[in-house]
Order: sequence, then structure tokens, then C-alpha cells
Amino acid sequence: MGHVIKPVIIACLVVAYPFLSAYLTSLGFASLELIVFAALTLWRGFTAAGLVARVTSFLLAAVLLAGAYFATTYFVWLVPSFAYLWLTFLFGHTLWSPPSFIERLVRLQFPELVPGIAEYCRNLTWVWTLFFAINILICAALPLIAGQTAWAIYTGAVVYLLMGLLGTGEWFYRHWRFPDLEIPPALETFKCIAMNGHKVFKG
Repeated sequence: MGHVIKPVIIACLVVAYPFLSAYLTSLGFASLELIVFAALTLWRGFTAAGLVARVTSFLLAAVLLAGAYFATTYFVWLVPSFAYLWLTFLFGHTLWSPPSFIERLVRLQFPELVPGIAEYCRNLTWVWTLFFAINILICAALPLIAGQTAWAIYTGAVVYLLMGLLGTGEWFYRHWRFPDLEIPPALETFKCIAMNGHKVFKG
């Protein structure tokens, strides 16, 4: 049960962040928000098993604390960009250290893959890596170009709609690309990832 509750809490926090940050910034509590995220990042660093993950967490915590010290509103707006930077690294580094991230997720349900699936998973990992990389730039530039409201709407709603469209489009394409492949219902896949997704990060 703990493996399910934790991802749900994290997901709710990520979705609520843009609107929460806009509200807290308007009240003058931007620094407090950054300190909270720095503390969470430090905790992640102390509990991380890998050296790269630990060092990355400590560096990110230091950057967040620096932002809290200087208390700039724009730095608060950059937090989603940092999140997409982390996702870009998370997905991207598996392209050079296989198996790819998507393949690791697939193997949670299907330890043995049919021919062609590993290559497909690698290409799909490329797509998601590029998607996250593009969002680093969008989330950083949007508040300067279109203002905080547009930034909050995009980072709090539009980007998740785009993720949903990308995921749904891939699901239909997968049925067309592999008509004879056993593809479980999406809900079953989400449940498997929620229960066992932490295994992807081992090693």
C-alpha cells in the first residue's frame, strides 16, 4: 500500500505546484516554498542508493536554497524546468546505459520481450526524452513571454494534457504496430507501475 500512496502524494504535489506557487508568491512566501522543496530534495539525496542520484539531489537542493536566499520570483517559476531537466536526465541516460527506461517499465509486466519490442521501447524513450527537454525551455520562457497566469495554466494543466495525448496516441499506435502483441488494459499497467515502479530505479 505504501508504494501506491507515495506516488499518488507526489503526483498531487506536482500537479498542485504551479497554482500553489502562484498563490504563495503573491503572499510573499516564495522563499518558504523553495526551502520546503530543498528539504524534500535533501531527504531524497540521503535515501538514494546510487552515487549519481545522491550527488544530483544534493546539487539541486543547493540550487533551491540559493534561490530561497535570493528570493527571486522567477526562480520559483524555474522549478518545473528543474523537474523536466531531471526527467530528461532520467530517461535520457538510459539510452546510453540500456535497457531504456520504457523497456524497464515494460519488463515489470513482461520479463521476457518478443523480438522488436526492445527497439520500440528505446525509440519511445527517445520521444519522451525530447518531450521533457522541450518543456525545460517552454517552462523557463513562458513566464517571461506570456506572464505568470499562462505559465501556471501550462505547467498545471496543458502539459499534462499533452502527456495524456502522447500516451494515448502511443497506445493506439502500439496496437497498429504490433497487432498480435498481448497488450494489457491501461488501468492494469498503471496499477503495476504504481506497485512496482520503484524497482526501475534499483541499480
